[in-house]
Amino acid sequence: MKIINHLDIFIKVTETGSFSEAARHFDITPSAVSRQISQLEQELSARLFQRTTRKQNLTEAGKLYYAYAQRINAEVEAAKLAVSQLTDTPNGTLHIAAEKDFAEVFIQPLLSDFLKYYPEIKIHLSLDTHLRDLVSGAFDIAIRIGHLNDSSLIARKLMSSQSVVCASPAYFEKYQCPKKVNDLSIHNCLSFRTNTNQILWSLYNNQQIIDVPVSGNFRANSLSILKDAAIKGLGIINIPRWFIQKEVNAGLLKCLDFQSQETPVNAVFTSNRQLAPKTRVFIDFLAENLST
Repeated sequence: MKIINHLDIFIKVTETGSFSEAARHFDITPSAVSRQISQLEQELSARLFQRTTRKQNLTEAGKLYYAYAQRINAEVEAAKLAVSQLTDTPNGTLHIAAEKDFAEVFIQPLLSDFLKYYPEIKIHLSLDTHLRDLVSGAFDIAIRIGHLNDSSLIARKLMSSQSVVCASPAYFEKYQCPKKVNDLSIHNCLSFRTNTNQILWSLYNNQQIIDVPVSGNFRANSLSILKDAAIKGLGIINIPRWFIQKEVNAGLLKCLDFQSQETPVNAVFTSNRQLAPKTRVFIDFLAENLST
C-alpha cells in the first residue's frame, strides 16, 4: 500500500501543480507531501518535478511516470468497484455537484425518498461547482443544464429545459411588449451571464434560431435574484419555464410568445471508470423521477 499512497499524492500534485493544494486534499501538511514525493523520487532514482515557489512542473521522467500512474490508479479503482459490486446494497458517500436553483427545485424534494430507498448511501451536495472539479475526481456526478463540450465526460439526459422571455405586467404597461424578437435589443434585458461583454439570447424567428443581442443594467448568476428583479419591474428576463411557472400562474410575470430552443439537463460523469453502484442508482432515480 506504500506505493499506492505515493501514487495518490503524486497524481494530486501533478493535477493541482501545488504541494499545498495536494496537502489540503489529503488533510496533511505540505511538508508531508514533500517527503512522500522525495521518497518516491529516491525509489525511482529520477527527479519528477521542477520545483518553483509557485507551481510544480513535471520533468520528462515525471510525465512518463504520470502516464503509468494514471493507469495504475484506474486499475486500483476498478478493483475496488469490482469488489463493491459483490454486495447487493449500494453504499458509500456520493459527492454531487449541481447548480443551485435547479437543485432547490428538483433535487432537494427527491433526496428524502432516495435516502429511504438507499440508507447506506451518504449524500454530499455542493452547489455551483465547475466541471473541472468533476474531472479532478472531487465529485462523482454533476447535474448540468446545457450541451456538454468536454469530450472526456459522459452525459445522460434526465429531462429537457426550455426558457421563456417574460417581465412583470407593470413593465410591459410602461414600455410596451416587444412585437418581434429583435425588438428586445431596445429593452432593459436582465442577464444570467456575468462573465462576458456581449449577451446573446437564442430565440426562434420564423422557425429559425437566431442570436439576439440584448443589454441591460443588471446581471446576476442567480435565477432567484433575476426572477425577483423582473417581478419588481426592473426589466425582461430569459429564464427556464420550470423556475417561474408559479409566478406566471399568479399573474406576477407575463410571458412573451418568443420560443427558445430546448436544452438538455444532464447527469455528467467521467468516462475513465465504470460507474459505481451508488452513482448508477442515483442517476437512475433522477432519470425516473425527472422524466415526468
